[in-house]
Amino acid sequence: MSAKSKSINLTEGDITHQLMLFVWPIMLANIFQQVYNLTNSMIVGNYINTNALSAVSSTQSITLIANFFFYGVSTASGILVSNYYGAGEKGKVRMVIQTSLIVSFLLGVSFTAAGEIFTPWMMNLSNVNEVIYREAEIYLRVFMLGYLPLFIYNVIFFIMRSLGDSKHPLYYLMTSCVINIILGVIFVRVLHMGVSGPALATVISQLIVDVLAVRALQRIDPDLRFDLKRLEIDAETVRRLAELGIPAAVQNMLISLSNLVVQAYVNLFPVAAIAGIGVANKVSTWVQIPMQSISTIGTNFVGQNLGAKKYTRVKNGIKLCNRIATVITIICASFVFVFAERFIALFDTNPDVVRYGAAMTRFTVFSYVPLTWSHIYNGCCRGAGNVKIPMIIAVLCQCVAKYFFVTIGLRISFDIHIIYLSSALAFSLAGIVASLYFHLSPWTKKRQLR
Repeated sequence: MSAKSKSINLTEGDITHQLMLFVWPIMLANIFQQVYNLTNSMIVGNYINTNALSAVSSTQSITLIANFFFYGVSTASGILVSNYYGAGEKGKVRMVIQTSLIVSFLLGVSFTAAGEIFTPWMMNLSNVNEVIYREAEIYLRVFMLGYLPLFIYNVIFFIMRSLGDSKHPLYYLMTSCVINIILGVIFVRVLHMGVSGPALATVISQLIVDVLAVRALQRIDPDLRFDLKRLEIDAETVRRLAELGIPAAVQNMLISLSNLVVQAYVNLFPVAAIAGIGVANKVSTWVQIPMQSISTIGTNFVGQNLGAKKYTRVKNGIKLCNRIATVITIICASFVFVFAERFIALFDTNPDVVRYGAAMTRFTVFSYVPLTWSHIYNGCCRGAGNVKIPMIIAVLCQCVAKYFFVTIGLRISFDIHIIYLSSALAFSLAGIVASLYFHLSPWTKKRQLR
């Protein structure tokens, strides 16, 4: 297979065909990413006990802080690559790739060090129950050792997709997922390592994928090859990565911090509620797969076509992305709503865990429909270089509004339903505001996104 045949040029051909050709590997990759994320909870819930599942669930908001930051910076790398690649400036593409790899290495090491130092503070902030505190700390400390490989493969995956290669990220996520499951079961069932087993399995599987992903990145296009021993860092590229990546990273981190605050309230409820809500959050993320996948396509599609100055194609692509994502999300939400108890029971058959989890799932799942609009419109704005407004919208809706709703609501009535409703409110509000901005803003009109 030639190097060029490994990528898809999103600036040419029938839009529907190109999007469908590009979307299925991303969709499957996100499915495996969710399986990957669910694996640790399923292993500890089925092979250890409910306390272990609660320990893992109670750390979810903490681990997502770094994950969301990495996602934001990786998005910036993808935006720059898609813009330059669409404009045919391969020299700049190569420089972005090299600079991004160096930045991801430095930030990955920094986050691991900071995470290990501030683990007690973050756990106290989230009110981790003393019954599960020790197991939660062990899991968290081992898991954070994997921040470096996690950041590197996030950056590489975004770069590869921006170059039109959505298949290799899928293959490597599948590989990583299988390795993670096998090692996780061995570490828990055979070696009796407790909660540290699945966390260590995750670190090892990510390291293996890093090696494979770097090799594949070198083979996409001969003009983009670089020497790993002589990587260069460009100050202007760092500035552009910061300009595009910091707002998205800050947005994601603030959302994660707000979730951490909400988790602190959740941790005041019984252990079964902690486990059930944690599992519900994981199950509901399956409904996010269409919006995440198509949002990724939208960002890359807009970036490449704006670089190629194909504005009509940009508008048509955005409309199509939004329609497809909305329809698929409605179908997925309906399916999860109907079979909520069965999904929760995959993690823990404890009746109380299932009851709390199913209730949380049903209260939240249909709010992913408006959240889809937020993902698509904000993703397309980022592809056009606007990262600040999407950040403001997300922070106000998913952080500020959610925080005040939970804080005030629980003071009025300490009822678990306040927790359930907080996510539904935040997601719905984010979708509505993002839609209004996209359709009414002079900026989107000026940039010819609509």
